Amino acid sequence: MNEKRNVNTKDALLAAAIEVFADKGFDAATVRDICGRAGANVAAVNYHYGGKDALYLAVLEEVFPRDTYEQSGDEDMDPELRFKRYLRNLISDIYESGSATIAQRWSIFLREMAKPSRNLDFIVRRQVQPRADELREIVSALLGPECPESVLAYTSSSIWVLLLDHLLTQPILDRLTPRRPAVNSANLEEFVDHVFKFSLGGIKAVGR
Repeated sequence: MNEKRNVNTKDALLAAAIEVFADKGFDAATVRDICGRAGANVAAVNYHYGGKDALYLAVLEEVFPRDTYEQSGDEDMDPELRFKRYLRNLISDIYESGSATIAQRWSIFLREMAKPSRNLDFIVRRQVQPRADELREIVSALLGPECPESVLAYTSSSIWVLLLDHLLTQPILDRLTPRRPAVNSANLEEFVDHVFKFSLGGIKAVGR
């Protein structure tokens, strides 16, 4: 009975911590907040996880799971087709309505971007690096083998800006006149098409 209660408390703490860290970020979140939301004693975090830092790492391992990224294609695929598929997959992952965990993942990601903790390296390895590696491979195929390293880097970064801009600036876009539409399930394909055409045009211009 005690073992089952301990497992339930540990799971409840993890679920509550995901919510609190997503809402407040690492620095502002407190053990008391997490335990209160989990319905647990304030000593429970130390007992089950060894402290706030270790609990945050457990949260990151939960919301940024290992080996979940699947590439959009391989080097034998037409690079424009692969690029379009890559954009659709990533834009869907970022903006399409999904589980609460997906929303919390990106909330934690944004908070780490604004105020990095010591665990940002972990997030980059799990979430960013595999996506950045594939985009770099695609852009390299589109620009050709003679493309200078700096051009490849700048071009990839420019595409990332297009992908993440609405995620980062939507509160400002909501307050502009005329109001800019948010990216969501209803206009996802329209946004994918725009980013694809705009990026491809820029890539071709750079290639010339």
